Amino acid sequence: MPPASVRDRRRTSLRLATIALAVGLTGTACGGADATGAATKNGADLGLIKPGILSVAFRTDDKPASFLQDGKATGMYVELMDEIAKRMGLKATYVSSDFASLLPSVRNHRYDTAAFGVLVTPEREAVTNFTAAVSYGEAQLISLKKSPLATIKDSGGKTVAITRGSALIPLLQKTAPTVVIKEFPNIAASANALTAGQVDGLFSGTATVRELLAQHDDFTASEVITSGKTAFPVAKDKQKLLDAVNKNLAGMIEDGTYARLFYKWNPADAQIPEELVTEHPGMPTTAPAGASSSTAPSASS
Repeated sequence: MPPASVRDRRRTSLRLATIALAVGLTGTACGGADATGAATKNGADLGLIKPGILSVAFRTDDKPASFLQDGKATGMYVELMDEIAKRMGLKATYVSSDFASLLPSVRNHRYDTAAFGVLVTPEREAVTNFTAAVSYGEAQLISLKKSPLATIKDSGGKTVAITRGSALIPLLQKTAPTVVIKEFPNIAASANALTAGQVDGLFSGTATVRELLAQHDDFTASEVITSGKTAFPVAKDKQKLLDAVNKNLAGMIEDGTYARLFYKWNPADAQIPEELVTEHPGMPTTAPAGASSSTAPSASS
């Protein structure tokens, strides 16, 4: 039997080797976790069109929800999507789209999602999935002051402009069954048609209405009508992406980021929709100190 000192050295060497092996295995495991984390971070498991990039459709004319300014996409929902992408470890890139092709393009993987509050309907849910609510929409009817339509029901028998593919069309038809709908590719075209006397009214979300009233002294608006839940679209085969967007959207609502953006883009007297507050009890509902206001995000289309 070796002397005690030799046996002690052997035991020490064995312990050190065991520790080294354990450290090595731990390091390997950590390396694997880091690799997995990086893969998740750049969206490798989310079914993105491009790794690390969240491809987002936006409308160039739907100020202030999403619009083009100095050659760049901006607006409340653009900033909301920027923050969602950031929290997912992604970079958001934007491509302009008209509303009519928006949902089919998301379904067919031209875009991952859209920075636009789409009014959720059963027909649209058959085309794409939708995130949790980003707002709850309201709509109004615009007409010329010289030929005012005081209520939405007054549009019965009249010709009203509306964005092509808008879910507000059946809402207007339900409210005024004899209305004649004339669809246009965007808000600007609808407003031009009203100014030119080609239509008697223009039906759109309340935020768009406020924006148009500020631009056109000869426009007036009707009472407000509730349209429903608005959300971001995600393709049906991208459940992990939907879950990730919902998780970060919920986090932004809970930590006050949503409220900050809401009051940045809304008039000072605006209020976060009651339905959204009910869905997120305890969410911040007041403007942060020093928050600046613009105007409200578009209600829906």
